[in-house]
Amino acid sequence: MSRYISSLSNPKVKEIVQLVSKSKVRKVFGVCVVEGRREVERALACNWELKELWSLEHAAPLQEMPEGVEHYEVSAKVYEKIAYRDATEDVVAVFYRPDSSFASRSKILDSASRVVVVEGIEKPGNLGAIMRTALAAGAGAIILADPALDPFGPNVVRNATGALFELPIFMGSSDQVQQWLHENSFTGYITHMHEDATSIYEVNWAPKSAIILGEESRGLSAAWLEKAYENVLIPMKGKSVDSLNVSVAAAVLLYQCAGSQTK
Repeated sequence: MSRYISSLSNPKVKEIVQLVSKSKVRKVFGVCVVEGRREVERALACNWELKELWSLEHAAPLQEMPEGVEHYEVSAKVYEKIAYRDATEDVVAVFYRPDSSFASRSKILDSASRVVVVEGIEKPGNLGAIMRTALAAGAGAIILADPALDPFGPNVVRNATGALFELPIFMGSSDQVQQWLHENSFTGYITHMHEDATSIYEVNWAPKSAIILGEESRGLSAAWLEKAYENVLIPMKGKSVDSLNVSVAAAVLLYQCAGSQTK
């Protein structure tokens, strides 16, 4: 079913503007807003459930448009209001977000050989980059402990470039996540600067490995540092470099782990 909207005062326009701009509203409705033809088609290819589609008037139809979905064709001024990217691709979609609770998809962690755990991450760009790398390196899931941002927000969607739709996501408190790792027999690896840390080149990565990272400016909380996780170190040669961006560190650790597990 398709409807045409040209007025900025239309209630549906006000509703989607709220969904785009406010994470609390997205959470209440259980949705994720995806902008761009490529991203929308990737979400559909990963079997995300489409709630409604908004398109600029006269835009070409999607290649795979599910039947029975509400479709709003809008004027240029309305589309400009609901779009959040400067360079857009004439479609904005509202998808139902997948369940991120452990109970709903526990089999994913049962079969995963490596996962990424990120505590308290705040920057959408970092989270999106970690998602891309985790998917590329074959991680079974990304687990967000005490997340400080909405992983289904527009900026994360943009930075993940499709990885969000394919990579399973779990969220919970740090205590809950630690319990999940224990129940699924994961060995945890943290990157805390310490004299007892082991170089990543010398680590005997476990068959089920969890790479655990903290927010870039603060690192991991005591809830993780006080546990008996293995502390690993990324060697750095330069005298002027004492740390890496968290997404870069995730990439180094993930590929080192993957290479070791496949030997």
